[in-house]
Amino acid sequence: MRSFDRTTETRAIWWLDGRFPDQLDLPVKGRFEDGVVGSFYADDTFKGIPIRVRFLWAGPDPHTLRWEQAFSADNGATWEINWIMELTREPA
Repeated sequence: MRSFDRTTETRAIWWLDGRFPDQLDLPVKGRFEDGVVGSFYADDTFKGIPIRVRFLWAGPDPHTLRWEQAFSADNGATWEINWIMELTREPA
């Protein structure tokens, strides 16, 4: 689920984990800069350890999109990338 706050020009993204079908994850919140790169963050826990979550969305061209998820156990000093999706749209 996604939302957009017109006042702050920030977006929020919630994920639904199929392992817990009746519970939404905490939202990552952020914005797109220059309409190209979106950075979204949330504080969460992983296996009982407090972490910072980062989603990066980047569209280097109109037909390509890259999404990256990373976790940080040191409040963003270092990031461990744990999921990357690269999407391509066929020209119409």
